[in-house]
Amino acid sequence: MVRPKKHLGQHFLTDPSIAGRIVDALQVPSGDTVLEIGPGTGVLTELLLKKDIRLLPVEIDHESVA
Repeated sequence: MVRPKKHLGQHFLTDPSIAGRIVDALQVPSGDTVLEIGPGTGVLTELLLKKDIRLLPVEIDHESVA
């Protein structure tokens, strides 16, 4: 289990229903590129990968990378 690091200001999204609402609210045209800063545990990333977009997740915490 990964714990949030306060000095990095980490907060992990864990609720899939909230992640789903966020992704549903995005109005990204098909084929566009989305930069995801701090994908953390990947809850949002997993849903974004189902979209017809180019996803670039960037994580600086090597312990959070799966």
